[in-house]
Amino acid sequence: IFVAIALMIQQFNEIAGYLVEPLFSDEVYRRAFVALTASEGDLNAALASADPDAREALERAAVADVDADPHLEARNLIAAATRRLLQQRVSTTDPDELLRLRDVRLHLEQLDDPATAEVAMDVLLSWLAGADEEHE
Repeated sequence: IFVAIALMIQQFNEIAGYLVEPLFSDEVYRRAFVALTASEGDLNAALASADPDAREALERAAVADVDADPHLEARNLIAAATRRLLQQRVSTTDPDELLRLRDVRLHLEQLDDPATAEVAMDVLLSWLAGADEEHE
């Protein structure tokens, strides 16, 4: 999660489109993500709008020497968040929801295939964002 925040500071346009709030399981990093997103990657504006804990996370990420592939980092976050949410829904008995969850698992597997990863990421991001809205 920290690496994704650092990449947002360093390479906002390369990673921001692959990130949504539900990917951030840590509340401080979620708030840092929200501040960076609201400022469209402008670190100074994000620092000005962030709460003290999120500001500290942003400051640490701003000076971090991160050498990571934004696409791969986003894919890993999407996979982790999808697995977390699937685990929370393990006791689902609704037939329609079970079909949706089956499709989600199939897309999760497709993240590992370069030929299908991009579509799988889009589908899973939409599912995660929708699941987050249902939860609110």
